[in-house]
Amino acid sequence: MLPFLRPHAPGRRAAPAAAGDGVGGQAVNHLDEVYDGRRSDIWDHAYVIVEFEGGFRAMLELCMFAEGATYQEEISAVGATGKIECLVPGPGRFWPDRLGPAPVPRVILSPRDRSGARTIDVPVEAALLAAGDHNGATYHQHLGFRDLCLGRRAAPEVGILDGWWAVALGMAAQEAAARGVVVDLGTRDYAPPVGRP
Repeated sequence: MLPFLRPHAPGRRAAPAAAGDGVGGQAVNHLDEVYDGRRSDIWDHAYVIVEFEGGFRAMLELCMFAEGATYQEEISAVGATGKIECLVPGPGRFWPDRLGPAPVPRVILSPRDRSGARTIDVPVEAALLAAGDHNGATYHQHLGFRDLCLGRRAAPEVGILDGWWAVALGMAAQEAAARGVVVDLGTRDYAPPVGRP
């Protein structure tokens, strides 16, 4: 069984409540790295189940040695009406020329009514790809930061609390996998104080 997370944070977004049942560790990367005389403890793979408020669940998968995959990042959500998938290739600059053009990011909509899956390519402008990795996201992040600094927007799209939750979720996921226990984020000092008992 995989480790499991239970996050508790009321608000506009469903925050992770707990992490539990998971596995992970080092298999390929960081094995020869030493910092301050200590061998690196950076994980390069893991699976962890996360439970969100309202009973929603997700599985987090980390694989830091999937560079050869057509799509390096995959996100999917399944619900009562169907499934949606988002497929994102790695940086095009690493795509081998002998394989032809680099893959294009895509979204796949698969309704449960069996009317047929629909694939939507989401091409990214070459100029945005050249501005940094993450399929144009780096450009949009910098643009948003610039607009915030210039007073063109009142608040960032992603705030410090979002970042804190992301780090806390990662820490809880690793703790759950390493210890083989359910980790309730409402009881961890490293989690945001929102909703803590």
